[in-house]
Amino acid sequence: MIGRFKSLFAHWSRQLKRQLAGDRYHPELHYMRGPGPKTKTKMASDKSVRG
Repeated sequence: MIGRFKSLFAHWSRQLKRQLAGDRYHPELHYMRGPGPKTKTKMASDKSVRG
């Protein structure tokens, strides 16, 4: 039980440090969805011009 509390506390402290650091980006905390609509539109227009 004490080991579980220690690991939970360590997780919380790491998360708090990340939040206080501020501007660093952690992709594992975000859902990556791929290219946005502007990129898709650009790629579609490039394909139509070539072919």
